Amino acid sequence: MYTRQDRVQIAHRIRHYCLIFIPLLLVWVAAYVASMVVRTQAGAMVAAVLIVATVCFGFGMYLYPCIRYRCFLVDMEEGLSREMAGTIVEVAQEEDLQDGVRVLPVRILLDEEQDERIVYLNASKAEGFPPSGTKVKLNCFGRHIKEVEVA
Repeated sequence: MYTRQDRVQIAHRIRHYCLIFIPLLLVWVAAYVASMVVRTQAGAMVAAVLIVATVCFGFGMYLYPCIRYRCFLVDMEEGLSREMAGTIVEVAQEEDLQDGVRVLPVRILLDEEQDERIVYLNASKAEGFPPSGTKVKLNCFGRHIKEVEVA
């Protein structure tokens, strides 16, 4: 389900957001410096507020989620994985946020233990996922589904 293209896309998205926010930030810093040179207190205060707002908004709303997702992809590629075999009971339609990733909870009834577990399917990878009642083999990283194979 996850490919090298996912890492390329998230790196491109991070670069894209940086190319938007860094020039905007430089404009506010230039306005701040200009108001300090001219000794305009009101201009310096407005520019400082704009700098802080741009940094907080740009980092908090755009860059940080992308950076967390990139770290998740790196961990998934390098971390340990395990296999589960069972029957899909339900794929929830409501998205959750787990480890910085938008996911859909999937309830699966394990064959060996006859126990029900909840694993997470990346919401962007839900297309083509088998429907409820299908016997599957899952390759998971923690509780996140890396690969699915219909058994």
